[in-house]
Amino acid sequence: MASSSARPSELALPVASLAALRDALYDSVGAEAAEQALRQAGYAAGDALFRILGAAADDDPGGTPADRFWSDFSRLFSGRGWGQISFSPVHDGVGSLDAPDWVESRANPPADQPSCHFSTGVLANILGQVADAEVAVLEVECRSRGDQRCRFLFGGADAVYSVYEQVAAGAEPDNALAQLG
Repeated sequence: MASSSARPSELALPVASLAALRDALYDSVGAEAAEQALRQAGYAAGDALFRILGAAADDDPGGTPADRFWSDFSRLFSGRGWGQISFSPVHDGVGSLDAPDWVESRANPPADQPSCHFSTGVLANILGQVADAEVAVLEVECRSRGDQRCRFLFGGADAVYSVYEQVAAGAEPDNALAQLG
């Protein structure tokens, strides 16, 4: 039997694998280290997804460049089982990605805070490569917490960190966004 050294560019895993990985990390290293490890792993995975997104862009000639990008972006994730995701601008320099059926979230047991850490890493990488600049991503709503959707805010680090500080202090995300200069 001949062996091949070429590896496939993608690997399909059961959704339960991501939850099992998250649970094992939390049990082994604690919440903070697990969340950081998941974000780092997601960030690394973003490189391959960015290449796939770039290839898809060549196949979609219709609409404005921004419309094509967000359409391709949504298809990238929905076509791989992550769920539906849609973009909306929410403030100058800050966008929102809303996902009503995001695969990384889970309902049981309910989480106290947003918990799609792998996804925040993936999104930060892809959006940063598109912008050719660092992009911060903050999940402010999560189905794991009982919210109706997972909602990721993204933009420059200063703006996103300002929103984070206000949300951490108890402000609603939309109120925190309204406070941005």
